[in-house]
Amino acid sequence: MKNLNTPIMTDFKTMKKAVSGFLFMSLTLGMTLSAPQAFAADNTQKIGVVDYGRIFQMMPETKTADQSLQTMKNQSGAELAKQQNALQSAIQAYQKSGKPNAVKEKELRAQQENLQKSAMEKQRLLSQKEQELIAPIRQKIDATVASVAQKDGYSMIFDKSARVYGDAQSDITFKVLDQLKIK
Repeated sequence: MKNLNTPIMTDFKTMKKAVSGFLFMSLTLGMTLSAPQAFAADNTQKIGVVDYGRIFQMMPETKTADQSLQTMKNQSGAELAKQQNALQSAIQAYQKSGKPNAVKEKELRAQQENLQKSAMEKQRLLSQKEQELIAPIRQKIDATVASVAQKDGYSMIFDKSARVYGDAQSDITFKVLDQLKIK
């Protein structure tokens, strides 16, 4: 059995103890120096919550964006259905011919790949459009929440869904809805 108390191991143990002691002292000093400020900050901070999802759903812009996206989805769906039907018809016609044809099979595979690419592109465009439509709505809500928070002296606002406990006075949802003129 090897002796583990070689000079390298002894230096490592000494260094480990020194680092541990340094970390403990640093943490203790840091907590000691920051504790009074942390307790003082708790007395001056005002924290609120907002039902972001509810506000988002009630925004007139959200309804307009939903209608626009639904129209785009319907158009994309109709175009894809047309391509799908054309592919199905071509496959059925090939199968009825009963003759194996490598060129025709290659064309059908290419047509199927084009359909898949088209579907992926349409999905990408829908996602991009959704982001374009939603971003200004979120910015408007964020600006309004910030405005209400500053006016009423809140230092932090959290989404209501993340709240574990809080009194009704900390909820600024109705103030935000009022400022946005949403009933």
